[in-house]
Amino acid sequence: MSHFGKMVLCLAVVSLAATACTQVAPPRADGSDGEATIIRVIDGDTVVAAVSGKETTVRLLNIDTPETKAPDRPVQCLGNEATTFTESLLRPGDKVNLEYDVTRLDQYGRTLAGVYKDKSLVNADIAAAGLGVAVLFEPNDRFYAEVLAAQEEAEENSAGLFATNIECTVPAMADTAVEGLSALSDTVPATAADVDSSLTVVTAAIAVGKAKSKTLGALADSSDVAASAVWAVKKVSYTALINSGMERATTIRTKLVAKQAALVEVKKEKAAEAARTKAKAKAKIQAKAEAQARAERIAVAQAEAERTAVAKAAAERKAAAQRAAEREAAAARAAERRRQAAPPTTYRAPVKEKKDSGGSYPGYTGPRCYAPGGQSWKPCT
Repeated sequence: MSHFGKMVLCLAVVSLAATACTQVAPPRADGSDGEATIIRVIDGDTVVAAVSGKETTVRLLNIDTPETKAPDRPVQCLGNEATTFTESLLRPGDKVNLEYDVTRLDQYGRTLAGVYKDKSLVNADIAAAGLGVAVLFEPNDRFYAEVLAAQEEAEENSAGLFATNIECTVPAMADTAVEGLSALSDTVPATAADVDSSLTVVTAAIAVGKAKSKTLGALADSSDVAASAVWAVKKVSYTALINSGMERATTIRTKLVAKQAALVEVKKEKAAEAARTKAKAKAKIQAKAEAQARAERIAVAQAEAERTAVAKAAAERKAAAQRAAEREAAAARAAERRRQAAPPTTYRAPVKEKKDSGGSYPGYTGPRCYAPGGQSWKPCT
């Protein structure tokens, strides 16, 4: 059960049967104890005053301000501001009038009252400043309507707990979530860098929206009565705005994720195409190098063949010349051998030709071969 529920139950039981939870004292006919003198302010909704000459702790009825004195909890949003505001209204020595309702004391023994200063209900003044909220602890409802009206005035004026420019307030938390989600662009960027940047922004906005929504939702069972009351007033409108913003942001993120994936595929394809182009260029260079190497090998082979042919021709010429020389030498040796083998020539006196020798070779002057006896001859062949 919430703190609010426990207080309602306790006070309701006491109103029906006098238990140790509260003490009931009969009010004066006009419902007031007359004047009291402020001694000090404890917090936004509790003061110490001199009542009938006795120091009395007075808890303002039908108003709840953020806690500052709870030993097991941190100071609640605008708790210190509420205390300061009450101190500005109720200074030590100020004269006030206390007015009561059905139950005079709470479970802690504090006097429950409406505090009037200069005929103004301080309980409502605090609510009008947005530093407290209206609470109803049956059967004490005497000041509830006036405090609630003051709270609604604070809401209209966006004051205090209803302010959007104070970070810890319910409206500020809700507005932070809603503004962050509303500021997101529906346009999907074209470049990978812009998509990544937008995705970061959207993801952050969604995270803030979730966190704020969770924090706000937890106020329903929070011990922070003031914040819980503000959330109860704003829950329907803020929940709708946040949910709508979250749905939109989720849709945007889905589009961005899809675009990011598409760009990754494009990048991969470009990288693959670049790799293929590079491979083709490398293959072309390699083919050109291989062709050049083949051409160089062919040129070397041709040059070697030419050198071989030239050397072979030279060798053949040399061999032919050597063979010719050898033939000439052989012929010379053969001629020499024939010369040496021929019988020595015997000198014969020339024979005078007879004019009418009857020879068959008139006018022949070459070598003559004579028949035995030397009477006839013929050209030597």
